[in-house]
Amino acid sequence: MNTSKINGYKIEGTFPTVITPEFHMDYQEFLDSLIQNKAQIHQLLLKHGALLFRGFPVCGAAPFARVIETIGLGQFVNYIGGDSPRDRVEKQVYTSTEAPPSMLLPLHQELSYVKKHPRNIYFHCEIAAPVGGATIIGDARRIYSAINPDVRKRFQDKELTYTARYFHKSKVMEYVNKFQRSHKSWMEVFETENKQDVEKRCVENDFTWRWLQRDWIEIKQTRPALSVHPQTGDNVWFNQAHLYDFNPKLLGWKNYVAAKLFYFRRSTLLHEICFGDGSPIPRQDLYHVMDVLNEYTVAYPWQSGDVMVLDNILAMHGRAPFSGKRRVLTALTS
Repeated sequence: MNTSKINGYKIEGTFPTVITPEFHMDYQEFLDSLIQNKAQIHQLLLKHGALLFRGFPVCGAAPFARVIETIGLGQFVNYIGGDSPRDRVEKQVYTSTEAPPSMLLPLHQELSYVKKHPRNIYFHCEIAAPVGGATIIGDARRIYSAINPDVRKRFQDKELTYTARYFHKSKVMEYVNKFQRSHKSWMEVFETENKQDVEKRCVENDFTWRWLQRDWIEIKQTRPALSVHPQTGDNVWFNQAHLYDFNPKLLGWKNYVAAKLFYFRRSTLLHEICFGDGSPIPRQDLYHVMDVLNEYTVAYPWQSGDVMVLDNILAMHGRAPFSGKRRVLTALTS
């Protein structure tokens, strides 16, 4: 483990890179230190992809947002087009996913299927779960190198077409969400109740769309499966194909069978994925990807007050299952 110091911080060069105070700081002193160390923080993020600030006095949405503004990596962006169930807490601060606690959410980059994806994602732990609940992370550069070259080439050459369907008013989906929040209405996804606004935002993000029966909407976008970081030049694995495939490895056999039997039909299948030419992605390719992601997953347990900063291209993230009360906030910048 490489340990160094910069202007009041101790730096552990791990993944994530852990930053702790050399001496007690109050909140304003922490903000001042962020200003003083801004250039070094930016360089550490580009080098390692993931930073964890631990032992600093941060608690709540407003102080968390102020920390993000002070670090100065970009402007806040809304979660438009994102389909993970979450609640807006304050301005551009949201709860992290409200998906069922028992479910493992594998590694991914936030909104990697959207043309205007965020450059950075931030997390703040208000309440750490007593069991599990880590925001898992992975180095997208190492994952790129670990993917079988034949699989990687198929993904690179053919690209990916993501299909998502969202409901307007659905008694079935509303009933399901009462017990385990699993999907959002298009009003939540686009943060509007106006269809014209939805269509405008689809145009802005290069989505194709069509309105379905019962006021559901289907949106599609074709995106590259790989990316190159604009500053470091690193090749990275950059997609969510494994999260758009309706399969038992992702959902677990119990959830997979229940969903298939009771409420998913072709017209209301929430997610689908195929290659950009319309051909199916071999299931064994997707399972291989999931195995690699699992192998390179790092689970760093939360402590209340932690703030994590991720380069959303270099670092992937997910969520470990948990039990008990957990509250983690998140925000995006570009």
